Amino acid sequence: MNKKNPADWTGIEGWMEQFFYDPFTSFLDQYTFRVDLFETSAYFIIEAELNDVQLDNIKVEINNETLKITKIMKPAEEDIQIEELNRTVILPFSIEQKEIDAHYVNGILEVKIAKEKSCLLKRKSIPIQAN
Repeated sequence: MNKKNPADWTGIEGWMEQFFYDPFTSFLDQYTFRVDLFETSAYFIIEAELNDVQLDNIKVEINNETLKITKIMKPAEEDIQIEELNRTVILPFSIEQKEIDAHYVNGILEVKIAKEKSCLLKRKSIPIQAN
């Protein structure tokens, strides 16, 4: 029996290479927060350096093939406006029904997107766990 792979992973390597060598990505690392992308046999992993941010000031949202990480910076003085910094990662496939876990430990947010596992619910926001 010839079993087809439900996900077509061709092009992922080229996409990841473009992500790391894009000069605009380096620019964003300096002016927002650093984001790295890794791949294992089971997951795509996105890590963001979010030092000095409380867990309730971080959001992870998804929409089709887009994952957006938001860092909310609330100043100590109440008359200063709240600032949000965003980084968006566009993947070459839809992630809305993928199994996605997010953990925040020691200033690093790690978002794991399962390659093969899926979620029954279509979500827009990913809960973040602190370990």
